[in-house]
Amino acid sequence: MLKRFKLFSILSLLVIFAVGCNGPKVEEGAKVTFDYTGKFKSGDKKGEVFDSTKGKKPLTAIIGKGQLLKAFEAKLRGMGEGASKTFTLKAKEAYGEKDPKKVVELNRDKRFEGVELKEGSTIFAMNKGPDGKEVPTPLKIVSFTDDKVKVDYNHPLAGEALSFKVKVVEIEPAQAKAEEKAPEAAKVETKEANKEA
Repeated sequence: MLKRFKLFSILSLLVIFAVGCNGPKVEEGAKVTFDYTGKFKSGDKKGEVFDSTKGKKPLTAIIGKGQLLKAFEAKLRGMGEGASKTFTLKAKEAYGEKDPKKVVELNRDKRFEGVELKEGSTIFAMNKGPDGKEVPTPLKIVSFTDDKVKVDYNHPLAGEALSFKVKVVEIEPAQAKAEEKAPEAAKVETKEANKEA
């Protein structure tokens, strides 16, 4: 009886492993839903969580559309549904090194009217993105006087090595969308063939 149970257990694990290996993988154009936790890898904040989907809805992104950091996306590629992975991104792979040129002093003019300034706080300015749409840009208040405000335009996570724990929840392969459109193309060709006959 014990031998049968062991054999059944081993066979069950092999089937689960085989199904996981043969399922959809994260690849170009795939729609991927995943849970993750991001932590600081070094420095004063080492081990501190900076973002997580824990207790929230998982994130969904399309691979190759620029919705994720390139290095983060590269780590996801090849993973299957249910797969988990822990990895680290160096600062230059994540949000880049801190750039001292992005710390600037601005006149305290109408842009700051009604804004409560506090050293270390973050405010948002609206700037045009690459697509021409306005996007909020975080600015960290470094210091201020009655006439000037020194702000830091660096991304809040710039200069930080980051550790991620990721679990892929669902993958919608890229070809699934192409296959959905294929029947419509076939209908058009059929109509054209019927006109000729």
